[in-house]
Amino acid sequence: MIGIGGLARSGKDTLAINLAEIIKEDLQIDVQIFSLADALKEKINPFINKEFGISAFSEDTEDKKIIRPMLVAYGEAMKIKYGQNIWYSELSNNIEQALHDNRIFPIISDVRFDFEVKLIQGNNGQVIHIAKQGNEPPNEIEAVNDPLVASCADLTHTWPLYSPDLMDECRSHADILWQMIKEGHQEKWKKIYI
Repeated sequence: MIGIGGLARSGKDTLAINLAEIIKEDLQIDVQIFSLADALKEKINPFINKEFGISAFSEDTEDKKIIRPMLVAYGEAMKIKYGQNIWYSELSNNIEQALHDNRIFPIISDVRFDFEVKLIQGNNGQVIHIAKQGNEPPNEIEAVNDPLVASCADLTHTWPLYSPDLMDECRSHADILWQMIKEGHQEKWKKIYI
């Protein structure tokens, strides 16, 4: 399992997509991308849709500016009420079900807290923290927690500004990161996922 941490809009999903293709080719196994925020978004989506006409799953930058404070507040309130691992526990159940049903290699594309890094590492996973030049934290929670994620990640990487049509450049960065992170872990992962 690989987790990817970094600020909002740092390219976590882009890295996840590229890594998924590389791992699939390299290990000859299906790769599934998971998100810790999916369960949160599913629960709050009816409210956000009704009140703002925006899906909690929107990828539109302007939509995200409007709804991000609500997503963050809801996520934090749920952690206070049910414990900090609530979103990881829900995701872990989904990953276990997917592993039971299929042979897959899981990637978690949105690691935002150091305790999530430690949970992934405790489950035979590795975490990559990425940053993008010029990218700033969108809120105080990310400003405080992103350096903590970076400090306990297995790899950290800063990539340059890129445009969506330069996916080859992203792919080359992802390929290098994969070669670095699989070193010493491939045999362990084969026993678990392959």
